Amino acid sequence: MQTAEEARAARVACPIAPGRRELNYAANVEPTRTAYRQLLEMPLCSHGCCHIICAMTDVTKYLDGRTLILLSNREPYEHLASSERVHVRQPPGGLVSALDPTMRRTSGTWVAWGSGSADRETSDAVGRLGVPPYDPAYTLRRVWLSEMDIEGYYLGFANSALWPLCHLLIQHFEFHAEHWESYKAVNERFAAAVHEESLRAKGVAQVWVQDYHFALVPAELRRRAGNIFIHHFWHIPFPPPDILRLLPMGIPEALLTGLLGNDLVEFHTERYAQNFLSCVREFLPDADVRGESLRVGIDGRQVMLGAFPISIDVEAFERLALSEESDARATALRQRYARGGRALGISVDRIDYTKGIPERLRALDRLWTDTPELRGRFTMIIVATPSRTELVPYQNLQSEVLASVRQLNERFGTPDWEPIVLVHENVHAELLAAVYRAADLCLVSSLQDGMNLVAKEFVASQVDEHGVLVLSRFTGAAEEIADAVLINPFNVGGFADGIRTALEMPPDERRRRMRAMRAQLHRSTIFDWLESILVKCAALMDSRLADDGGRERNAVGGDGATNGPPRSRATSTRSADDWREALP
Repeated sequence: MQTAEEARAARVACPIAPGRRELNYAANVEPTRTAYRQLLEMPLCSHGCCHIICAMTDVTKYLDGRTLILLSNREPYEHLASSERVHVRQPPGGLVSALDPTMRRTSGTWVAWGSGSADRETSDAVGRLGVPPYDPAYTLRRVWLSEMDIEGYYLGFANSALWPLCHLLIQHFEFHAEHWESYKAVNERFAAAVHEESLRAKGVAQVWVQDYHFALVPAELRRRAGNIFIHHFWHIPFPPPDILRLLPMGIPEALLTGLLGNDLVEFHTERYAQNFLSCVREFLPDADVRGESLRVGIDGRQVMLGAFPISIDVEAFERLALSEESDARATALRQRYARGGRALGISVDRIDYTKGIPERLRALDRLWTDTPELRGRFTMIIVATPSRTELVPYQNLQSEVLASVRQLNERFGTPDWEPIVLVHENVHAELLAAVYRAADLCLVSSLQDGMNLVAKEFVASQVDEHGVLVLSRFTGAAEEIADAVLINPFNVGGFADGIRTALEMPPDERRRRMRAMRAQLHRSTIFDWLESILVKCAALMDSRLADDGGRERNAVGGDGATNGPPRSRATSTRSADDWREALP
């Protein structure tokens, strides 16, 4: 890990202020409900830095008579204890921004790991509480994990085995049998919690499982409740059979069988869905795989697959970019870092080995080495948020990034030009929108990425249409977004050429490309993503109703018990933290 001195040397002053909104609960202070509701209507940006205003399409009609039970590893509201107060915050992640408003409108149930230090004292004996706090609209059911569970299930199998395999970065793959056993046990525990919540559902339960943390849950839930409707969004790439084969014998079969407990499995792209089907053919030869129609027949059931590329709240980012504050910040940023005709570049990532940050720095090194006349021509702002710092590969990567930035600045910098501005903390979405708007180019260099929403955030914020998106062709976004400059991050010279192309692109060509990307993005927002999935689920559930002779069945036999959100045991209230000033 880097020392504090190294961190200071690598980071220079920047008008991007770190921070995160939190709600503070102080005893015996009545909350201001209007202000609280205003905050709750502002969902998180996709990389989890802050809240942005949301104007969503009403998708509740697709849930009429049904109770949505959502399962994710990360909870939508987390209670944190301090010496005097209990803080409530929405943890990082774009999932919350899309689904929390829907859950509030439909009085559903969200099942998740209770990760906050004050989560137990603010829940009932089972782990339930009504959320949002002080204006409960749906139920949060927390599941408790021990330190050993976190080590084995989350940091171990999920993030040291599945994560690198799915991203094809096998040099980071690490398997331990005890981690697999923990993953199985935790998945069974979550399946049991979902089953319990489905028994309380007022309407027919629709279970929506999120991501690679819960590959075994669908089959386990199917075992407990045979005809319950289950679907699953897989947020990361799905690997081909030769990669999945690196897991010990029997484990690929278990993972695939687990996922085939779903009625519908959702991926970002058809390529990932076809990889899944190839794995099923290879490891489950008795399954009936239909590649053309994206379906699998198994155990007398049909499992559908689909491509549903996730997106962002486009209008929200546009509003942020067009605000007076953003306009002032963008102007200040350009005066500070792009004066004298310089260009301004931006990249935004978690520090993760899938994001290609070292490859990006090597491309910048090559560019400035091979083309000395470009030195001083543009400044690169790199927002690199710490991530999974408990894992050694992430610690090593963080040290490598900090050291590389320091070396590049020492090598190429001049008294009036710092080549790279490293922001090594979370950044407000409001500030990011200003940086995106001010930037002349955005570099996305992922080695593998399920989608990459930073690319879409940049396009949405480019209201002046002068920026160029330089995009890795190994992202799901590259299969959706035309008119980006596509690069291969493994080809350092080609990557440097892509940056040069972006810097030298004429203004008219920049505007034409950006206008086309923005038009396409407006046709594919986070709410289009959500609606397309719920429409598909509604059609499948209605088909089941017809097959059942007009009687929609739920094998868990919902007993009509009240599913209204329980009251939290917390008795304290909150006040919003002040924003830190972004600009001098």
